[in-house]
Amino acid sequence: TIADWAATFTGAAPAYDGVPGDEWFQRETMQFFAPVPVSVPQADDNGKVVTDNLIGKVLKTPTLFEKVHVRSNVSLLSVYRGATLYTIVSPRAFTDLIEHLIRGQLKGEDPEKSLSAAIDRESTQKLLDAIEEHGLPDLQVVYYPGIDIFTHAAPDRLEGQTRYLEHVTDGAVGRVLEAYSKAGVLDQTYVIFISDHAHIPTLDDEGHRLGTDDEHSPFEAVKKAGFRVRRASLVLSSGDEDYQAVLAYQGFMAYVYLADRSTCIQDDAKCNWKAPPRFREDVMPVLKSFYRSNTTGLPVPKLKGTLDLIFARPGVPAGENALPYMIFDGVRLVSIKEYLRKHPRPELANLEQRMNWLSAGPYGNRAGDILLLARACTNIPIEDRYFFAGMTHYTWHGSACEQDSHIPFILAKPNESGDRLRSIMADFGGAAPSQRELTPLVVSLFGAVPQETASKQKPPSAR
Repeated sequence: TIADWAATFTGAAPAYDGVPGDEWFQRETMQFFAPVPVSVPQADDNGKVVTDNLIGKVLKTPTLFEKVHVRSNVSLLSVYRGATLYTIVSPRAFTDLIEHLIRGQLKGEDPEKSLSAAIDRESTQKLLDAIEEHGLPDLQVVYYPGIDIFTHAAPDRLEGQTRYLEHVTDGAVGRVLEAYSKAGVLDQTYVIFISDHAHIPTLDDEGHRLGTDDEHSPFEAVKKAGFRVRRASLVLSSGDEDYQAVLAYQGFMAYVYLADRSTCIQDDAKCNWKAPPRFREDVMPVLKSFYRSNTTGLPVPKLKGTLDLIFARPGVPAGENALPYMIFDGVRLVSIKEYLRKHPRPELANLEQRMNWLSAGPYGNRAGDILLLARACTNIPIEDRYFFAGMTHYTWHGSACEQDSHIPFILAKPNESGDRLRSIMADFGGAAPSQRELTPLVVSLFGAVPQETASKQKPPSAR
């Protein structure tokens, strides 16, 4: 979720904007981030997203709002640095919703009565109140997180998602468009609909959850390779900082970060995380532990048959561009292109390009030294799908397969012809634009000149 919105509202790839996922580890500072907690049980960072501009402080590239130089309002989105006004619901209410999700206390059965719907409706009212008080902005961004949260907890999965769209999201969007219509400007307004990701149904049980610090988890596979592994917690005590490995979960993906163990051999010794891991001595033992567990069930039996692909790359010193991820075939690393040539996987949408966006660049090391991709595609039975998380849900996201890779990207204008709108979009990815095209598209519609460096203006006022 967070990586998607960061890319959407900067136009930059994760390896360049510095935001690679819902959770990640920053080697230089030994800081673990969890703006959307997946492996950790605490939602503190999620609250900081709306109260403390967490993502704006982490982003390494300018946002859309810093590029267009117009009055811009943002409702509830995680990316709002440079906006004029930021409207939010009660921060405690939003954090409570995420905590209920983490604890498995949400039931996605009635969309209209759900906590998710209450958040979406309250945020809509907040932005409408802001329009009433301050007038219409030049750019209004409206984020509706409810459908994502509701779908995770819906036993009927995709049917529940459809009901939510029809009974909650559609009405909320209608209220916003109605405000523009009453103001007499809807015909002069471009409207864009875009999403962060899709969902793939999974079984909501412990048998398909690749968990955190139990003896059957990926954490255990790293321990079996001889590493001290960081606990799955947002904050550690000072006595727990001698870890040599970190895992961050994304749903269908997991990032594994490894230290150069020669810098912290003794227990209680803190590693030099600014140094990259040694490939033969540090990375290869973990790669083999995962590969063997996946193929033979040893050393971690529960991992057998759970992993689709295992990615890795040699580390580079701090300050250098991280290398593209490659695929481990059990013996060596091979390029993604070479691997797919020998083992065609047409269901993995644009795999090489997307992995390069994630891993190859100045902040590509934030996506780990090893990346695990769980078996999850919708072309296999639901009983054979697995996910990395600290909790169970009915759906997950973050896979590379087609179902989870296609999102809506719709450009509309009431008094504009379809041919004219298609002509505009043709310059931004043609028939299949990525979400990274939203920022250059909007910049173009405003006729703005992009800034080359991030704005130093104060954060937006929040209401």
